[in-house]
Amino acid sequence: MAIETLALIPGLPNDISAIILSYIPIPFHGRLKPTCKSWRSFFSNSSCKTLIFSLRQSHLPPLKHSHLLCIFPEDPSLSSPYLFDPTHLAWCPIPPMPINPHGYALCNFASVSIGPHVYVIGGSLFDTRSFPMDRPSPTGSSFRFDLAAGRWEALSPMMTPRGSFACAVIEDRGQIVVAGGGSRHAMFGAAGSRVGFVERYDVERDEWSPLPGLPGFRAGCVGLCVKGKEFWVMGGYGESRTISGVFPIDEYYRDAVVLELDEDDDDQIRGGWREIGDMWQNAERTQLGKIVALDDDDDDDDDD
Repeated sequence: MAIETLALIPGLPNDISAIILSYIPIPFHGRLKPTCKSWRSFFSNSSCKTLIFSLRQSHLPPLKHSHLLCIFPEDPSLSSPYLFDPTHLAWCPIPPMPINPHGYALCNFASVSIGPHVYVIGGSLFDTRSFPMDRPSPTGSSFRFDLAAGRWEALSPMMTPRGSFACAVIEDRGQIVVAGGGSRHAMFGAAGSRVGFVERYDVERDEWSPLPGLPGFRAGCVGLCVKGKEFWVMGGYGESRTISGVFPIDEYYRDAVVLELDEDDDDQIRGGWREIGDMWQNAERTQLGKIVALDDDDDDDDDD
């Protein structure tokens, strides 16, 4: 490997130099590659990227760890997503997702993170093998980007293909939960299928398993987990109706439903869904807007 024969920083052992270079925020690594051959090799080699991430985790204090945002301008298999470091106000591209030779214009997928990994799940796309070709189809494909290694890998697909669905992470269990969804594409303001199926993905096992289904069909909804004990599904749309028998419009939900995530000895969910009342009155709004979940890390366990 090149960095074994070329000095990273003249006059210093390479192991010390590697620690120093690992302190540089990740979005700046691409700009440093042209500096010299040893730096190009160090910041490009996949094993070195893993080493950099490990050194950052072990030598940087927790408050100095970078919190990165992953931005998807459009179909991530055709256009590079971007990482944004809000602390240093720096951007850097990451490689595009593995391309599907039969699909294009992927949208309405879900993206979540667990540790140093970004997951891209499901979505709606056009498939050249389907008929008619101008009708979007849901996909169950799942991919994971390893920030430490700088590469994508394909995962087991969902049991039920879907886009526009609720998705949340149970981080302490290493699990992802998805609910509802359908086939609607961003190019169409209405129509598309709806489903009520719920699934859970185990990160370690790379395995999807079914959970109790939603009380009804629901797409375009938002999901969040509360303390790893409850999975909330909010808003969305179900049935549709037409105006003058021609123009389809959605019937939007004003309520939320909650699934208790308590498990028995066989890792099976014990309870079912409970319904929460309407979040707004008829005259206040027509549909749910953007939702942001905040986590109070300083909250004591004894507090309610």
